[in-house]
Amino acid sequence: MGMHKQDGLSFATLRAAEAVIDTRSLTGAAQKLGISQPAVSMHLGRLEKAIGTPLIKKLGNRIIVKEEISGLIRQMLDLERRLRTVGYEKNVSKLKVGVCTYCAPLLLSGMGRLGKIRETVSWRIADSRRLEEMYDLGQIDAVFRALYPSEMGPDLIADHTLRWIGSRDIAEQWKRAAGAVPVVLTNAQSPLGMAAREWLRQRQVSYDVLGEVDDIATAIRLVSSGVAVSPLPSFVFDGQVGVLGDCVEVLPGGLEMRYGMFFDDKRFNLRMALDIFELLQGELHRMTPPPPAFPRHSLAHQ
Repeated sequence: MGMHKQDGLSFATLRAAEAVIDTRSLTGAAQKLGISQPAVSMHLGRLEKAIGTPLIKKLGNRIIVKEEISGLIRQMLDLERRLRTVGYEKNVSKLKVGVCTYCAPLLLSGMGRLGKIRETVSWRIADSRRLEEMYDLGQIDAVFRALYPSEMGPDLIADHTLRWIGSRDIAEQWKRAAGAVPVVLTNAQSPLGMAAREWLRQRQVSYDVLGEVDDIATAIRLVSSGVAVSPLPSFVFDGQVGVLGDCVEVLPGGLEMRYGMFFDDKRFNLRMALDIFELLQGELHRMTPPPPAFPRHSLAHQ
């Protein structure tokens, strides 16, 4: 009794397996899903018990995935996502496109160049992690978001550098070795949050997280008020001199991020996806220079 529920494959297990397939890593899969590595291992064990064969094989530090099984997993998840959209596709005329909060301001400056696309698209603005969930559930048809450090990503990828910006007062204090640098970061399980923390760890920067915010407007307000340092894209300085005019690049060396355009090719044609991607990519690259870096001899700070 209850055997069917216990032995059956849940979509959570299939999504965990898909994350392992995408990242070729149990740790990477755990980071992508925002769960623990033991939880990923548990899902993988359930899958392999249900299908009677291993999904992966370890060769040293490498993970080899059985392609025939991974193909079936992707097909099942694709079917689930499409079934979720059946109810609303009949009544919704506009395609839904998600853009992460750190790139949403680019839409305002470049929206006019989208032409007639604006009439067929509605926008969803959220943090990258939430957009990933919405896309997987079929709630949006395309998404432009930050990629996880270990994520393979789609064909359409744009690179961008974020700068560690803060007030001159914070820069002066940190220069005098007054302690850990106060920072505001995005959620620790988000792509930007993971990348920022890893950047600080690799450079041995001592820091205190004063808060986690996933929208760029709040991060800008905290930076401009002199509360903390945060990684910000260069475009925030375009037209906002009055807000960030007294800010400088506190930590030298940029945070390199990748942004990817995912889209459902059953509803989205490639030309439309390229138009939106090229707009956002073009705006990312059309930057004004960030404030000059505050002089420092070393990043290492204990």
